Amino acid sequence: MRADCNNVLLPMQLPTQNSLRSAVGNMIRDIQRDHRETDQDTADRLGVSKGTVVNARNGTTDLNALTIARIGAVYGADYVNPYNALYGATATSVQRETEDPLCHMARAVSRMCDMRCPDGPGGATETPKELLDALPDLKRARAALDGLIARTERLRLVA
Repeated sequence: MRADCNNVLLPMQLPTQNSLRSAVGNMIRDIQRDHRETDQDTADRLGVSKGTVVNARNGTTDLNALTIARIGAVYGADYVNPYNALYGATATSVQRETEDPLCHMARAVSRMCDMRCPDGPGGATETPKELLDALPDLKRARAALDGLIARTERLRLVA
């Protein structure tokens, strides 16, 4: 446990303004790279000024909670993960609730078994390339399972 951590239950350093600005800059750069957007395109989609996007990307300003929420709503939950990582969390888009998670989970487990096969490239330990190749299957399994959990949690609201 770090001595500079204020919360003894939190096994990480608390976020700082610098770490927040770095995370926001990464979010903006990821969005613009993946969607091939200019600063003005991103600003228009988020309902902020071009200067706000430029300053956020360069790490010279903060984004408010509403703008960060808009990033998740407009571009998808995965794009806010650099921000969520500051407190040890991740976000994932929930799949349609009609999708059965079992198929996606089985595919992900099969990929993990293949990665840990002694005959594989890394032997009994997965290589970074194997992990990166499996990432889409792992994300689909997580999202489908999150959809089932969300559907189940809605049942509690009715009961």
